[in-house]
Amino acid sequence: MLTLALVSLAFADSSDAAPAPAPAPAPAPATFSEAHPPAVQKYDGVRHGFRAGYVYVNQAETLGLRDPSLFAIGYEAEFKVIGDKGLDFVIVPNVMVLGLNQGTFIPTSNALIGLSFNDTFKVGVGGNVTPNFSGSSWFHMVAAAEYAPSVGKLQLPIALSYIPDVDGNWRVGATVGVNWPKR
Repeated sequence: MLTLALVSLAFADSSDAAPAPAPAPAPAPATFSEAHPPAVQKYDGVRHGFRAGYVYVNQAETLGLRDPSLFAIGYEAEFKVIGDKGLDFVIVPNVMVLGLNQGTFIPTSNALIGLSFNDTFKVGVGGNVTPNFSGSSWFHMVAAAEYAPSVGKLQLPIALSYIPDVDGNWRVGATVGVNWPKR
């Protein structure tokens, strides 16, 4: 009987208590950017993949080539440093082989630094090393632009490059490929 009385008192005390105050509303954002923050980009490590395409060599005959059109195939990596608001810094090394369509093997390598916009459009400049048996320099500047739409974790890059040469043996190239994350 005493237990029943204590339980009754407990229920009576809880019904007499004032209701808990409602939580205060969140303050309104001061700016559009605060109301709509950009999506957090996740860094998925080094991206790497294969490339294939076409390179046109000006004055190809002076280099011992039968035709100015060269098939290009190679491998590329991309190291990305996350920036802000969709702008990232990238370092892109690659190695390629040119000229297999002419029965020749011309190794070439590039190292570029540049910017990536929303992880889709990239531009960069850097150095190129290509053996040249005609006596001119092996070292050149390279400038490139790439559009790389994503399909899941894959990227399908379409790139254009330009390699100037003081002797007139400049090159332009177009490649397509596939990139995937390292992990």
